[in-house]
Amino acid sequence: MSFLSEQEKEAILRSFPNGIIALDLETTGLSPLIDKVIELSAIKITPYGEEVFDELIDPQIEIPQFTIDIHGITNDMVQGKPLLKDVLPSFVNFMGSLPLVAHNAKFDLGFIVFGMHQCKMDLNEIHVYCSCKFSRYSLKGMPNFKLATLTKELEIPLENHHRALDDAIACLKVYAKGLSVFKKPDRKILNEGYLFKMKDFEKQSDFEIPNGLQPILDKVKKQEIIEIKYRGGSLKNQFRPIRPISFLPMPQGNMLYAHCLHSDMYKSFSLKKISQLREVSEEEKVELLNKIKKNGK
Repeated sequence: MSFLSEQEKEAILRSFPNGIIALDLETTGLSPLIDKVIELSAIKITPYGEEVFDELIDPQIEIPQFTIDIHGITNDMVQGKPLLKDVLPSFVNFMGSLPLVAHNAKFDLGFIVFGMHQCKMDLNEIHVYCSCKFSRYSLKGMPNFKLATLTKELEIPLENHHRALDDAIACLKVYAKGLSVFKKPDRKILNEGYLFKMKDFEKQSDFEIPNGLQPILDKVKKQEIIEIKYRGGSLKNQFRPIRPISFLPMPQGNMLYAHCLHSDMYKSFSLKKISQLREVSEEEKVELLNKIKKNGK
């Protein structure tokens, strides 16, 4: 069974002659530094055909109900399945040296890199691309660039959204569609979706969340508004309200990915530059959210 059409294969292999791997994960939450992988799936396309990697993983913690409601993977489904440390060596062998693509790849690769770091596995030179980032460049005019929206707009089948293999295949099809917009995608065009090499994380040796930022952990899980004082940006050393979303490892250091309510933009804040936290009252939260809603009209 082939998951890609001949046109999709041609678009992919024209830009990646040796092939590429599309990856997707399902997890207990959005933060690679604190949450766990429960499903790891990928599809490999090369001149010789297609291969699939598909594994449920026992996270060894309870899967929160709010994530079960999203992906449908229950605690019973993962009980007794392999652990991530047992699956990663097989996946690394599956990857070989081929480039990777994922939708919002910094999240998926954050989990992979952190897992490899914990298992003391060597990081290789694999290049990582993001189909979401590339779609913003190649598929302009979309209502938004969520995977579900892109597949709907591009008439790409996606029956089991939020299951890793289905999303990995959809990601690859979306990426092929973006590549097919250009007659001959060159390196400059491909760089519009490029993120980093996995080996870039070698300089990142500290994957811990500083003790002073531990209070944000619960805020991230609930995506609850808090104020941070940040040594950088337009509000340098001033408090700014944010809705924290994820703790992400990045080659330049650990980041807090958050919705900045001052600018109404999604930003990454270096954990090393967050100097202070401050609670926000319920009245202030309502006022902030109403202001954003009003400005968005």
